[in-house]
Amino acid sequence: MIPDQWYAVVESKEVPEGKPVAFRRLGQDLVFWRDTSASGERKIVVMRDHCPHRQAKLSKGKLVEGNIECPFHGFLFDHAGACQLIPANGKNGPRPKIFQTKVYPSREAYGFIWVWKGEPRKEYPPIPFFEGLEEYQYGSFHKEWATHYTRAIENQLDLAHLPFVHADTIGRGNKTLVNGPYSILEDESIYVWFDFQRDHGQVAIRPAELDKPDKSWQLSFKFPNIWMLRPSSRIQLFAAFAPIDDEKTMIYIRSYYKATKYQLVNVIISKITALFSRKILSQDEEIVVTQTPKQGGLDCGDKYIPADRPILLYHTHRDELIRAGEWEKLSPAVSV
Repeated sequence: MIPDQWYAVVESKEVPEGKPVAFRRLGQDLVFWRDTSASGERKIVVMRDHCPHRQAKLSKGKLVEGNIECPFHGFLFDHAGACQLIPANGKNGPRPKIFQTKVYPSREAYGFIWVWKGEPRKEYPPIPFFEGLEEYQYGSFHKEWATHYTRAIENQLDLAHLPFVHADTIGRGNKTLVNGPYSILEDESIYVWFDFQRDHGQVAIRPAELDKPDKSWQLSFKFPNIWMLRPSSRIQLFAAFAPIDDEKTMIYIRSYYKATKYQLVNVIISKITALFSRKILSQDEEIVVTQTPKQGGLDCGDKYIPADRPILLYHTHRDELIRAGEWEKLSPAVSV
């Protein structure tokens, strides 16, 4: 995975107040809970779902006065992972530092809980998200796929599959010829403009010959794991690809829409877009989970065509970010 990044991992509504919740994300078993002990805030806490004493799952425990209690022997851990009580030692007994449990830097924003993949630091970069969605409402759902998150991301950057996988939905019209696509990398985001045509024997237009439309981007991806498609000015489709482990991904789908003044109409729009999005995602899943190997990449054995330019751009920059993270870890020990 790309180090030193904020990953959207679960939706805020999946972590209620008053009890711990277990999720496997980023290849780790994690427990999520809300610390309501200070200033009336509902501070999100994400820690390893593992008691350092006898290695039971903390998520099976409960919250006690701003701490999480291990269900096995009653050890209490605060929001920083420090052990606050070992009942068998007594209230004023020793609490050795070996009983510190790992806490992951986390933030709550845009209806998601984000976890920092990397070493803790004093200052963190801002949470990545898409601008201009404040005036939209959205409906959402999520679905687990049996594949690595890179394959799920590739699929959303893959334009050539639409008339085949989605022949009866977004790929109708048998427009198999992909012009461009025009793809750029800017501010840790990939922006894509594209055009489809029916194949009458003409040659696909190259990106350099394709005029960038005088309008907002059609498709965008922000590293490390969120995506947006703009089919119209009134509807925006969003996805977050939350890595579970090397073989599973949780995909969160949101259909953003500009609300009308009629609540019943808004409800109908939300339901229709959700049903449509579910069908499209199901069509994708049926094919993507058959890809081998489960993790995509420049060295995975895939062969590419010009229409795959956004996928190539994604993997090229992903590899650059991973190498940069590895070099940063080594650099303090390297003298030049």
